Amino acid sequence: MRDSRIAITNEDNAEDTQPVQTVVPENEFSGWRRAVGLFCLVGAAILTFATALVLVLPAPRNSPEVGTEPVTVEPTPVPAIENIGSDNQGAQDSTEVVPTISPEQIQAILQSPVIPRKEENGFQITRNIYDPFTIIPERPRSEVIRYTVESGDTITSIAERFGLKPETIAWSNPRSYVQILRPGASVNVMPVDGVYHTAIGSSTIAEIAANYGVDPYTIIDSSYNNLFGATPATVLPSGTQLVIEGGTAEQISWNPPVVRTGGNSGSGSASGNGQISFAAGDAGSCGLVDNPGGGAAWARPISSYTWIRGFASWHPAVDLAAQEGTPVYAANGGRVIFAGWSSWGYGYSVVLAHGPFTTLYAHLSSINVRCGQDVAPGQQIAASGNSGNSSGPHLHFEIRYQDAPQDPTYTIGF
Repeated sequence: MRDSRIAITNEDNAEDTQPVQTVVPENEFSGWRRAVGLFCLVGAAILTFATALVLVLPAPRNSPEVGTEPVTVEPTPVPAIENIGSDNQGAQDSTEVVPTISPEQIQAILQSPVIPRKEENGFQITRNIYDPFTIIPERPRSEVIRYTVESGDTITSIAERFGLKPETIAWSNPRSYVQILRPGASVNVMPVDGVYHTAIGSSTIAEIAANYGVDPYTIIDSSYNNLFGATPATVLPSGTQLVIEGGTAEQISWNPPVVRTGGNSGSGSASGNGQISFAAGDAGSCGLVDNPGGGAAWARPISSYTWIRGFASWHPAVDLAAQEGTPVYAANGGRVIFAGWSSWGYGYSVVLAHGPFTTLYAHLSSINVRCGQDVAPGQQIAASGNSGNSSGPHLHFEIRYQDAPQDPTYTIGF
């Protein structure tokens, strides 16, 4: 009996201290939860797709938005602007006219090409569009250059072009160029005045310098010559070319060449004195002309003149100033062997042959004779002028004997 009561008591106590909880089985709601989750996932996917589609597809340009009405904008009238005058009558009211543009102007603007805008560059140089030519400043040359002769060039004109003396051109090239300078010829042009020397044989620098009147170290130390380490006793290899700054060579005769052929030995010419030509190749040259022999008497080539300059080694003539157009006469009887333009600086010139003599009349304004014509002493052959290398109207008169210049005052009294 005792054991039975204890068991009942424990059972009652168990009911009081451990209340019963209602537990819903797990499989009763699990299907419903999965359905709700799947519905939300599908809805989110549809919303995402719709948003992306709206962003990708452009909206119609001319269609109004859904749910809105087209808005009509009324033009705003332009108010009148009060124009205040500068006079004392006060202000005057006027209405400013608003500028308009025509459909034709709109069409022209739309058809105009689009010019891209260039960004400013801090290192870009702004050019002057009104002066597009590049001005190259004069710079000293550092080497000998080769110049190709053009028609009308002379040694004097080439020297002036490069700022040199005519002698420098002559001393830097074959001496035959002094007599005949033909178009197409190549001319050495020095960077400075002096002599362009080509070493030949066993001459030392000291010997070369002595020939041209300079100190040997003028040649050695020159920036135009590559002679580092050389001494005055150095013998340069044959063919070495040297710029000898300030050097001088032989005296140059600037007279145009005279060519004589035949003579009394028998050339077949009618005169028996052979043939003669003056400055062959020049425009005024008559070529080879029969030499008529000596003249009868000498006379002044011009009657009204002023003495300017006499004979010198660098000026083998006398200069007689006269008004342009003053008559010029033959100083002796002879034959015309040159009549026309001279490229030697004489301008319009006449040359007469008188046997062993020739006379030259330069810087003329007009010529009255022709090639091969015989003239008498005192006959007018031309008129004085200012052509060629001349600083004013005058007659340049030369006399040559056997083609060597002579002082005209030895033959004619002036």
